[in-house]
Amino acid sequence: MSIAKQSPLLSRRSFVVATASAGAGFSIGFHVPSFAQSKPPASLQLGTEVNAWVVVQPDETCIIRVARAEMGQGTHTGLAQLVAEELECNWKHVKVEQVTAGQNLARKRIWQNMATGGSRGVRESQEYMRQGGAAARIMLLQAAANQFGVPVSELTVKEGIVQHAASARSISYGKLAKAASQLTPPDAKSISLKAPNQWKIIGKSVKRLDTAPKVIGQQRYAIDTQLPGMLFAAVQACPVFGGKLIGFDDSAVRKMRGIKGVVRVDDHAVAVVADSWWRAKNA
Repeated sequence: MSIAKQSPLLSRRSFVVATASAGAGFSIGFHVPSFAQSKPPASLQLGTEVNAWVVVQPDETCIIRVARAEMGQGTHTGLAQLVAEELECNWKHVKVEQVTAGQNLARKRIWQNMATGGSRGVRESQEYMRQGGAAARIMLLQAAANQFGVPVSELTVKEGIVQHAASARSISYGKLAKAASQLTPPDAKSISLKAPNQWKIIGKSVKRLDTAPKVIGQQRYAIDTQLPGMLFAAVQACPVFGGKLIGFDDSAVRKMRGIKGVVRVDDHAVAVVADSWWRAKNA
């Protein structure tokens, strides 16, 4: 357990430094029915956002926002595949950004269920996440059509590159981001999703997006969080369910280095607060 003397806002960029690229970007997606879309908090914005699911940065990086928890089973990669399939982006340029519970609450639960278990992450969210990727693709294609002065029907897209074969012109998602961000997202009911026989990313074996950051020590976990004036607490609870705390002697513990206090937690546990988790745990 970590305790901060003060609670300054932890920036999204510092919290997800292993998965988010610096610089301006563009978020695109669609409106989730029955979930009002409010203005995102400043900590969540990389640039101009049209919707909650996809961020396209100028360097062609596609950041896909995922609300479900990654617990080692590949949830982040699987869900990113759903969005990337309909988005028609380059899978090599995909990164995942974990949505926090606070962000979801602030935006009226736009990302819906954040629980992970029993393969429900894919089963329950695959339709609206795929719609988000498809809506993003539609907006980017429309932006390209406007720039080229041609009908959308004459355009094709592959791995984030929009092409107009008749005039031999092409343009990337990164260069279309600003223009696309000013368009109105399509109605989710009007979006047609790909049939399974058209899938190029969904259901395919790909390199997991969370492996490299974990292997090289770049991945940040809750225990890595540091705030100004931050203290840490280790809790000792009764080893028997339903047991109650009768009393405790903290005279020796209070003399240990870095210990800031010993706190009774209701009637079932004791917490030692210190300037580091290791000192609190040892005490």
